[in-house]
Amino acid sequence: MWHYDEPVDGLLHVRIDRADRPVNSFSRATLEELRDLLVHVRNEDSIQGVAFCSGQPGNFIVGADVTEMKDLDGEAAAREMSQFGQKVFDQLAALKVPTVALISGACLGGGLEFAMACKYRLADKNPKTQLGLPEVMLGLIPGWGGTVRLPKLIGLIDALPMMLTGKMLNGFQARSKGLVHDVLPNEGLERAGIQVLKSGLPKMSARKPPLWKRIANNFGPIKKYILNKAEQQVQRQTRGHYPAPLKVIESLREQIASGMDSGFDVEANAIAQLGQSPVTRELMRLFFLSEAAKKPPEDLTVKPDANAVTDAAVLGAGAMGAGIALLLARKNVWTRLKDINSKAVSAGLQTINGLLKKDLARKRITPLERTRTLDHLRPITDYSGLKRTDIVIEAIVENLEIKREVFRDLAEATGPDTVLATNTSSLTVSDIAEGMSRPQRIVGLHFFNPPQQMKLVEIIRTPYTNDAAIATAFATVQKLGKTGIVVGDCAGFLVNRILAPYMNEVGYLLEEVAEPLEIDRAATEFGMVMGPIKMADLVGLDIAAHVAANMHAAYGDRMKSATLWTKLGEMRAKSGGGKRLIQGTGKKKQLAPDVTEAIDQMRRSGPSGISATLSREVIIQRLIYPMINEAARCLEEGIASKPDDIDLAMVLGTGFAPFRGGPLQYADAVGIQHVCETLDKFAEKMARMTPCAKLREMAKGNEKFSDAKVATPAA
Repeated sequence: MWHYDEPVDGLLHVRIDRADRPVNSFSRATLEELRDLLVHVRNEDSIQGVAFCSGQPGNFIVGADVTEMKDLDGEAAAREMSQFGQKVFDQLAALKVPTVALISGACLGGGLEFAMACKYRLADKNPKTQLGLPEVMLGLIPGWGGTVRLPKLIGLIDALPMMLTGKMLNGFQARSKGLVHDVLPNEGLERAGIQVLKSGLPKMSARKPPLWKRIANNFGPIKKYILNKAEQQVQRQTRGHYPAPLKVIESLREQIASGMDSGFDVEANAIAQLGQSPVTRELMRLFFLSEAAKKPPEDLTVKPDANAVTDAAVLGAGAMGAGIALLLARKNVWTRLKDINSKAVSAGLQTINGLLKKDLARKRITPLERTRTLDHLRPITDYSGLKRTDIVIEAIVENLEIKREVFRDLAEATGPDTVLATNTSSLTVSDIAEGMSRPQRIVGLHFFNPPQQMKLVEIIRTPYTNDAAIATAFATVQKLGKTGIVVGDCAGFLVNRILAPYMNEVGYLLEEVAEPLEIDRAATEFGMVMGPIKMADLVGLDIAAHVAANMHAAYGDRMKSATLWTKLGEMRAKSGGGKRLIQGTGKKKQLAPDVTEAIDQMRRSGPSGISATLSREVIIQRLIYPMINEAARCLEEGIASKPDDIDLAMVLGTGFAPFRGGPLQYADAVGIQHVCETLDKFAEKMARMTPCAKLREMAKGNEKFSDAKVATPAA
């Protein structure tokens, strides 16, 4: 991994290139190689400085080898690995000659810990250059001195978000916080590194934080106060489900009490403990699933090529269409944005401009990147210029006849190999493609809102879609840096179909639970990113009602929406009431008055009334177990190819509790037989809860989803 020749003018140039991996990462062997290199530097008097650069484009060092970390056998092995890495990086920091890390691309986790052990750090302007400590996202903490060196370099206030949330910084943000000494064009990086090693840094490069930050970062009582507030925030946000951030705070407290070096011991012990925890195991599993999802399906006969996607069009300049167009243009894809008139297109461009201005203000992009993105956008109001387009993504109104008309026009306006994709969320792709010429090139690309933030994209294959269309769709998703999962075509596709019972059930629960907001509290306590009432509030009652009607039409009474939602819709139609379900925040949060009135009317007229027996456990069972039931149906019908796809999709697409690993991993944990028996008990009064044949079969055979035999996606 560490490649070098003889020193030139006393400077040793070390190229980091791990040939056995697609990216540079630290394994035990590479740490040992680094240790030996440092011995060589110490013993060789002719070496007056060392510059480290990456031999792989797009990454510096992405961190520890996660596969090796996962396979560590027990706490003792994990602790020793942490201590060994700390020792090697201490040896790097103790070198008497200057060292510089020339950072181009991802510098994450152990990679950043390595860079922080160097005397100097220079970064380039590459958009792929990101610096961060994302270990908490795997249920771990920085284990090679990160909790000690980062606060020392940039101060406690700026270090906390990076260590507690995995926040990433680009080169400019890193420079503003003092994490790197300068940001340069890539072609000038090595030359600047040589100059720094020879002459040190110019005085002007020294960063001086504001006075209040200097006081806060160096005054013990204030630091203790900051850590107390940080702990409260972590507990509030994670509800104690994720121990890693608390271990970071423990390390920082120990450093205040006993000196910085004590943080190393806390790190090593935390790595030993966290590495064996169920939370870390599930988060690592999701990480590996995300990595595996970057590869196309094994049965795909055409290989996706992200580099081949250079020309695209987006139909519909609303919030979703504008967001998708922005994603494409940012990746240097020539993108036409079309709507029915220039006013609509201009509104879409204004949306894009607003998003870019926010990113510019937050230093996520440079002015040059903003200009380049806008240069890749072409507003149009007709179908001209689409003959050579690789893919067209439709994101217009959810009306079947209008979509069919648009796709008929596209069939004439585009080339024979152009892939036609729909972003529909409530219609089936097969219905849109019905009667079209060349339906084999029509595919679904379901982005989740907002597309700039959500990682998941469902790639929907119809019975007509060919492998070439799937390959282009997959390549487009790859180009955008999203996670694409190929699913079969049905109402709701995969994610919304499994989510529908969860969202439906909240309507029934609202009629029964004495304290309605207890439903959301139960869901967030379980680990969901947000409760179902808040989710419905964000989606909007009108959209939720539209989706629910489609689901009911497709799947019958098990997807019938609660009468409460119909009642509330009727009341608001008459009164012109508001759109929100929840008012206020924090302790003042409550249901909107008309929601409370609708619930009261339902309780007065209905047979059920308030139930005092609905514990949080029962609420969770009624919300989550129907999701498991529907997921089993999706496997049975071949809508998803394997349980892992469902777990990953539900975590990325809906915020299902990551530390539980997804709905099917959770089902395995509590036992499928238990899930089936509980659903049967509910079904005595609620027929919608009846377990499907697949779930009964698995319960009878004492099977788990992790070893279930499943079908391939419908084709």
